Amino acid sequence: MPLSRKAKEAIKVALAMTIAYGISLSMDWDNPYWAGFVVAFVSLSSIGQSLNKAALRMFGTLLAMVVSLTLIALFAQERWAFILFLSVCVGFCAYMMSGSRHQYFWQVCGFVTVIICMDAGPDSVNAFDTAVLRAQQTGLGILVYSLVAIFLWPSSSRAGFNAATSDLATTQHQLYQAFLALMLGKGNTEEVQRLNAQEAQMKSRFDQLLNAAESDSDEVWESRRQWRRYQQQTATLMQTMLRWRESFSEVQDLDLRRLLPNLEAFSDEIDWRLAQITHMLGGTAPERVPQAMDLSYDKDAVRNLSHFQKAAFAVNRSRMLHLERLTRSLLETVSDLKGFSTAIARTTTSEPRAPAFVLLPDLDRMANVVRFMAIMWLAWLAMLYVEGLPGGAGFVTMASALGIAIANMPQFSLSMMFVPAATSILFAGILYIFVMPQLSSFFGLGLLIFAVTFAICYLFAEPRQMLGRALGLAMFVTIASISNEQTYNFLSVATTALMFPLMFLIFAITAYIPVSLRPERAFMRLLGRYFRSSDYLMSAMRLDPTHTATRLERWKKAFHAHEVTTLPAKLGSWAPHLDNQVLSGTSPEQVQALVTSLQSLSYRLQQLLEERDNPQAPFLVRELLADIRTWRLKVRGTFQQLSENPTAGEHEVFRTGLDRITEHMEARIKEVIDKASDVQASDQDAENFYRLLGAYRGVSEALVEYAGNADVIDWDRWREERFA
Repeated sequence: MPLSRKAKEAIKVALAMTIAYGISLSMDWDNPYWAGFVVAFVSLSSIGQSLNKAALRMFGTLLAMVVSLTLIALFAQERWAFILFLSVCVGFCAYMMSGSRHQYFWQVCGFVTVIICMDAGPDSVNAFDTAVLRAQQTGLGILVYSLVAIFLWPSSSRAGFNAATSDLATTQHQLYQAFLALMLGKGNTEEVQRLNAQEAQMKSRFDQLLNAAESDSDEVWESRRQWRRYQQQTATLMQTMLRWRESFSEVQDLDLRRLLPNLEAFSDEIDWRLAQITHMLGGTAPERVPQAMDLSYDKDAVRNLSHFQKAAFAVNRSRMLHLERLTRSLLETVSDLKGFSTAIARTTTSEPRAPAFVLLPDLDRMANVVRFMAIMWLAWLAMLYVEGLPGGAGFVTMASALGIAIANMPQFSLSMMFVPAATSILFAGILYIFVMPQLSSFFGLGLLIFAVTFAICYLFAEPRQMLGRALGLAMFVTIASISNEQTYNFLSVATTALMFPLMFLIFAITAYIPVSLRPERAFMRLLGRYFRSSDYLMSAMRLDPTHTATRLERWKKAFHAHEVTTLPAKLGSWAPHLDNQVLSGTSPEQVQALVTSLQSLSYRLQQLLEERDNPQAPFLVRELLADIRTWRLKVRGTFQQLSENPTAGEHEVFRTGLDRITEHMEARIKEVIDKASDVQASDQDAENFYRLLGAYRGVSEALVEYAGNADVIDWDRWREERFA
C-alpha cells in the first residue's frame, strides 16, 4: 500500500527520534531528551528547510555555550549581577529574534543560554560539562535526523522552490495587468485586492524556500547571489506597483491615451518583459531583446491641464518610468540565472546604492524585550522567594524558553495554548505512569518512542496544527525523562502540570502590565504612534535654505520615517485578532480598509520626502513658499489632532478644508506662473515642482480617505473596559 506524504514524514521523525535516544543511551550520556527535542523541532517538510533550521540551532547552541560560560565565570558568586547580565544578554537575543532573517538562531541562543546557566549552577566544572553535553546532544539530534531525511524518502525543496518562483512571477504579471486596467478605468478592484493578497503569500513562500533550496540544491547555492538579487528586485517590484497604484485616483479623469501617445506600446513592452520572466524561469529562451522605452507625452495636451492635474500626471508618469527600469533589471537578472545572458544585452545603468546604515530602534521589538525580561525576572524571583515552587530552576528554564517565543508574538492568545498544553501533559502523564513502567528493555522503549512520535506527527501534520505537534512532542520528551537509570515518580508529572498554571499566570500578568495587549488597545496605540510620527515628518519638511539639519535631527527624521513605513504592516498583523463579536459594529472589511488607507498615506508621505530632496525652480519656491507653508501647517494640524485622538474621522471637515486650500493654491500657481512668464526654467525644474505639488496633494487626499474609513467604525466599543 503506498504511503501518504504525511505518513512518510511521520515515520522519518519517529525513526530519527528512536535512533537518537538509542545512541544517547548507549553512550551513557545524561539528558538524552535534549537530542529528542532537536529531532522534534528541526524536522520540516523538506531536507533543505530541515538542514537550514538545524544549522541555525547548532550555531545558536554554540554561541549560547560561550555566553553562558562567560557569565558563570564572571558572576559565579554574585547572583543578582548574574541574573541582571543574563537577562540583558537574553533580552538582546529576543530583540534580534523579531527583526532578523535568522530568527531561530537568536531564539535558540536565548533559551539555551538560560538552560545552561540554570542547569549548571555556580560550579564552573559542572557548567562546562553541561554546555558540552548540550552541544553533543544537539549535534547528535541534527546528525541523526539529517541522515534519516537524506536516505529515507528524501524530499528536496527544489521542486517547491521552482513552483514558488514561477507562481510569484505569474502573480506579479497578472497584478501588473490588473493595475494597468484599473488605471485605464476598466479594472476590477476586488480582483486587484485578491491578487495583492496572493502576491504577498507567494513572496513569503518564495523567501522561505529560497533559504531551504540554498541548503539542498547545489545549483541554487552556486547562483545564490543572483537569487538574492532577484529576491530583492521582486520585493522592490511589489512596492513600486503598489505606489503606482496609489496615483490612479488622481488621473482617473485624464485621457491618458491622448496625453501619452505611446502608452500602449510602453505597457505592451512591460507586459512582454514580465511574461518573458515567467517563461525564462521555466527554461524557455527569450523571443527577442527587450526594447528601450521612453514614455513621451504630448506637451500641448499637458499644457491645457490644470496645475493639480499636471502634478498628478507627473507623479503617475514617474512611477511608470521607474517600473520600466525595474522590469528591465529584473529581466537581466533572470537571464543571468537561467543562462540566457547572451540573448539579453545588459544596460549600463548601475544598481541603486543601498541606503547608509542607521541604527533605528524598533519600539515594538523593545516592548517585546521588556515583556520577556519581565517574564524571566518574575520566574527568577518566584524561584528565590516562593518556597516549594514546582520545578525550581527548571521553572525559570521553561518559563524563559516559552517566554522568548510568546513575547515575540504579542498577538498570540494564551487561551489558544491552554487546551493543547493540558492535553499534551495528560497524554504524556498516562504513558509515563501506566505504560513506561511495564517496559524492561530498549526494544519496548524504542517501540513506544516510535509509536508516540509517529502518532503525534501524523495526527498534527497540517501547518495550522504545528502548536499541537510541538507541545505534544515537548511534553512527552519532558515528562518521560528517559535515561539509563530510569525512575518513576508521580510527582514529576504533577510538578510539570503545576508549572504550567504558574507560567500562564506570569504570561497573563505581562500581557496586561504595564500596557494591555488586548488587540483593540494595541491597535489604537499604534494608530497614535503613526500620527505622531507623521506630525514630526511634516514639521521637518519646512523649507528653510539657511537651516542645516543636525545629526540628531537627521536621525529623528529617519526614525519617524521608519515608523510611518512599518506601522501599517504591524496594524495589519493585529487586525485579524480583533474580536468582532465583542466589537460589534466593526467588520473585518472596515478594519482592513482603514489599514489600507494608512498604507496609502505612508506611500504618499514617502513620496513627499523623496520629492522634497529634488531641486526646485528658485522663483517658484520663493513665490509659493507662504502658500505651501499654509498647506503644510493645515496638514500638520490634522496629524496633531489625529495623534491625540486617532479615531477622529471628520471626513466632511477634512474634505471641505482640502477643497478650499486646493482652490486657493490653483489660483496662486496660475498667478505666479503668469507673473514669471519671462523667467527661464528647465523642463526638469517644472516637472520636479509638479511632482512635489502632487505629493502634497496626495498626502491630503490620503488623509481624507483615512477619515472616511475611520468614520464608519464604532470606536466607543473599542474604548470600553472589559475582562478578556
